[in-house]
Amino acid sequence: MFRFQEDKEKVIVGTCADNENAMGMIPQEIIDQILDRIDIVEVISGYIPVKKAGRNFKANCPFHDEKTPSFVISPDKQIYHCFGCSAGGNAIRFIMEYENTGFREAIEGLAARAGVKIPDDRKPGGEGASIASKLYDINKLAADFYHNYLRSDKGKRALDYLKKRGFNSETLSKFKVGFAPEAWDSLRKHCEGKKIPVELLRKAGLTILSEKGKGDYDRFRNRIIFPIFNERGHVVGFGGRVLDDSLPKYINTPETIIYSKSNVLYGLNFSKIGIREKSCAVIVEGYMDVVMPFQYDVTNLVATSGTALTPGQVSMLKKYTGTAVMVFDSDQAGESASLRGLDVLIEKGMNVKIATLPKGEDPDSFVRNNEPGAFYGVIDNAKGLFEYKLDVLIQRLGERNIGGIVDEMLPTITKVDNAVVQSDYLRRLAERLGVHEASLRHEMGKVKPDYSYHYETEEKPDKKSYNYKNSELHLLGLAVLDKKLFLRMREELAPGEFQDSSIKKIIDVVGELFDKGEDRINPGKLLSRFQQDEPAREALVKALAKAEITQDPGKALIDCIFCVRKENKEDKLKGLTLRLKKAQESSDDAEVKKLLVEINKLHKEKVV
Repeated sequence: MFRFQEDKEKVIVGTCADNENAMGMIPQEIIDQILDRIDIVEVISGYIPVKKAGRNFKANCPFHDEKTPSFVISPDKQIYHCFGCSAGGNAIRFIMEYENTGFREAIEGLAARAGVKIPDDRKPGGEGASIASKLYDINKLAADFYHNYLRSDKGKRALDYLKKRGFNSETLSKFKVGFAPEAWDSLRKHCEGKKIPVELLRKAGLTILSEKGKGDYDRFRNRIIFPIFNERGHVVGFGGRVLDDSLPKYINTPETIIYSKSNVLYGLNFSKIGIREKSCAVIVEGYMDVVMPFQYDVTNLVATSGTALTPGQVSMLKKYTGTAVMVFDSDQAGESASLRGLDVLIEKGMNVKIATLPKGEDPDSFVRNNEPGAFYGVIDNAKGLFEYKLDVLIQRLGERNIGGIVDEMLPTITKVDNAVVQSDYLRRLAERLGVHEASLRHEMGKVKPDYSYHYETEEKPDKKSYNYKNSELHLLGLAVLDKKLFLRMREELAPGEFQDSSIKKIIDVVGELFDKGEDRINPGKLLSRFQQDEPAREALVKALAKAEITQDPGKALIDCIFCVRKENKEDKLKGLTLRLKKAQESSDDAEVKKLLVEINKLHKEKVV
């Protein structure tokens, strides 16, 4: 096994002139973010064949002729080196050399691959060039503010809550857990005292512009705060949890220049050493499912923070291990999103296992309620992907639905790179279902590489349903939480004035409940009505989040009604203008005259 010399790790990624220009335009924080999210082995293997060699990978060097491989790639260090011609560098350097391109072109290609946006306004020496660095600093300051507040007398209620949940002082300090004051502007005022512009707080997702035009107010209030760290240990965002059962249970930092939820694994900065030592990453769902087990010396966990596992997250894990164990509670096990996450891991070449906790338990509660080491017992008894997925499908579809089971199993099997393992899966599937292996092989040949998973038995909803209008969402949230506001909204707006079908559906249900004599809607119960309707469920969750942070609901209602009417008028004008253009192109004078009258009439109508 080779070792890189210390000076080899200080890789130069381009010529001095090229680097100075490009680095001035792209801050180092953005470059670090891109490198965090890509795996150099995956990058290089997209250009040349590579083979595993212990902890590293080997290949014939693409930069000089050789018969014996001397080109070595280190996943741990995320660099390559050729012992024959001394070529070496990181993923950026490899692309520059292999494609004979400049730094900017190479980094832009990797940024697209990693899902990192490179802002267009980044100029050498300008304010844009340091915005990412400023956001990191602001997030660190905010994390300190929340943590110190938790430790103060004013944070005693939250601290008592956390201690009751089993958190000790060392764990709270390690993960920088904090508490956001209940006041609307505590963090904003604290940052103003540090001469931090409110525009930067807004860009960091820490404050929200008031609808009343009176400045910004804090996004996080009266919530336990979990700072979200990137792989290098910088705070990129926050998750806020309520102290009771109110909804939404969690709110998070929105997408920012330095934070993208689909490309962050909570806890990886703490757990990467444990993952490497144990040669396994344990994937859980939430913040507490990482923090509490870590306190009990389970140090190789990461959390997806409620999102389906993404290719970017898997690539991050692959730098530390080739094995992943997904931990489900009994209610979550077998859900469609869970199965999709398994296939993402398989696609990336990971060895996948699944562990299921007893009914009513999650990782947080399990480590508190059981003997030390019991959690690792669950991990050790994890099922292999093949057995787990097949059991789930048989339970869901029925043992006699051979066609349905085969349709779901074969795409997963095709993603397995190892031909021997793939053949073994086919043999076992044939035995379990009582069919001929040759028939399965024939059917596997029909599986398309871009197979679209259809674990849901119902037809998938139109993706356009997810493009909610903010004004409609806000109105929905206000209406759900206050009957008087709902009745006022119904007087002002007809059902047909709402454009989103999911929001219309929810409003109809809310109206039925209020008409039956309900004075108050229980959001949890209302959500349960839309559990199988993803667009409606997502709309309702987002609507409740908006309503929760509204300072003046009455004023907000008036503003949103105005916005809905204004947007509807603008949409009608766009439609009429498009029809007018087509009528003019076809020389339909009668239609042109009619449309001009309608357009002029609509222009004169005032939105109130």
